[in-house]
Amino acid sequence: MLLKLIRWSKGYVDFSASGKFPERFINLTTRNGINVWNLKPTEKGLTATMQVYDYKNIRSIAYKSKLKMRVTGRHGLPFYVQRYRQRVGLLIGAIIGIVLIAVLSKFIWYIDAPPTKSLSTSQILSALEEDNVKVGSYINSIDTENTERRLILKNEQIGWISLNITGSTMSVNIEEKAPKPDTPDFKTPCNIKANNDGVITSIKTSRGETKVMKGSGVVKGDLLVSGIVETKQETIEYVHASAEIMADVIYKKEYTLPKSYDYYSITDNRTDRYMCGFLNFKFPCSVSFLSYDDSVFVKNKEKLCFNNTNIPIELTTQSEIEVSKSSVNMDKAVLDKKLLAQSMLYEVFEKQDSTLVSRKINIKKSNNNFNAEISYIFNENIAQTSELSVTD
Repeated sequence: MLLKLIRWSKGYVDFSASGKFPERFINLTTRNGINVWNLKPTEKGLTATMQVYDYKNIRSIAYKSKLKMRVTGRHGLPFYVQRYRQRVGLLIGAIIGIVLIAVLSKFIWYIDAPPTKSLSTSQILSALEEDNVKVGSYINSIDTENTERRLILKNEQIGWISLNITGSTMSVNIEEKAPKPDTPDFKTPCNIKANNDGVITSIKTSRGETKVMKGSGVVKGDLLVSGIVETKQETIEYVHASAEIMADVIYKKEYTLPKSYDYYSITDNRTDRYMCGFLNFKFPCSVSFLSYDDSVFVKNKEKLCFNNTNIPIELTTQSEIEVSKSSVNMDKAVLDKKLLAQSMLYEVFEKQDSTLVSRKINIKKSNNNFNAEISYIFNENIAQTSELSVTD
């Protein structure tokens, strides 16, 4: 392969030689140290290949061998240069392109950072950017080992991280720490007390002495299960009480909603602005000074990809869309929907471990608002461990 590359860079020709003494021609070229290859005999002589500068010096040898020489093919860099010698711009462009490729290959073009259970791709990229690792960073300036250590120290979720650079692409591999298992302490003696007011609906005691009955009402702080147990030998034993005490508990939430509210709707008027990004540089591709009093902005980024290779060029489109504002009076149907939505948010996010038994909504009107009070009954576990005290 190297020999072919050397021959191509110097240039070589295919030729045919016809005459009386082709054998003498071969002997003379060998004696004068001229390299000839691809020798093939023909009816009138032979065909072969040699370097350009050797071909120019074999006229005397061909004359002595009574051979007529004719070039049948030209190959190599000198002939390409000669062919395009009047197109200097093409050669300069090729040189500039090669230099650009060589320079740009020293920068990060793309960072592949798949999300984990607790870290999104944007969070990972932001953490890397705080350590000056981003698209457009100079590869030789990146110390992957130090960056890995700093990211592990800054983020408690990361247990192991690996930064690998292949060409102009950086891949980020993260393994999160395994959560510590909850290991309840069954050795320390304790009681079970109520953490809220309620009416008991079920009792499941696994350890300790139950002090309440199903259907009884309790208030917050009442003793439900005692950790002081009398044994069959009439002695006292202190245990870690454990139980599930389900009770119906009353909760109340208050909401204030205005009788009229502003409603925004999107119109057909919009202004698009384009920006081209290359590595860390941004260039505006369009300029528009048209703006609206009330508007929303939508940004879309498209990265250039060629042959499954990410190119550090992106087109950003920022759209400004006009919105119109109108005032709407709230009727009973809309009010009921808004209160139901507020109620469901409370039930899903704040009482996800409880079971809804009932919900009652009471609405009162004031000058400009609706005042709503929602009464809930949730069935939930009110058992809470409490250390043994002298009064117990």
